[in-house]
Amino acid sequence: ITGLTGAQIVVENGGDTAAGADIVFAIRPEKIKVSSKKPADAVNALEGEVYDVAYLGDMTVYHVRLDDGQMVRASALNASRITEDPLTWHDRAWVSFRPDAGVVLTR
Repeated sequence: ITGLTGAQIVVENGGDTAAGADIVFAIRPEKIKVSSKKPADAVNALEGEVYDVAYLGDMTVYHVRLDDGQMVRASALNASRITEDPLTWHDRAWVSFRPDAGVVLTR
């Protein structure tokens, strides 16, 4: 899929969508990983800046504004008291997800 700003992602659930079709890519926040470095094995990785972080006890919610201006919401379980890759407001970050993590919706 190529977005309006030229960003490209690879998806497995595209169905029979025609080239140039107006679509929406939907993905659940828990299917998105947020990290300070680009994951070496990521097929889909987009760079941005951490806009907001909300610690909710059992999970943390991140809002990342991508470099193209789109906002992405991701959530991560807090399985440990110590975070291996801590991120906070205004940090540069990468959001990544697997090609089978979302679904293409046609309008």
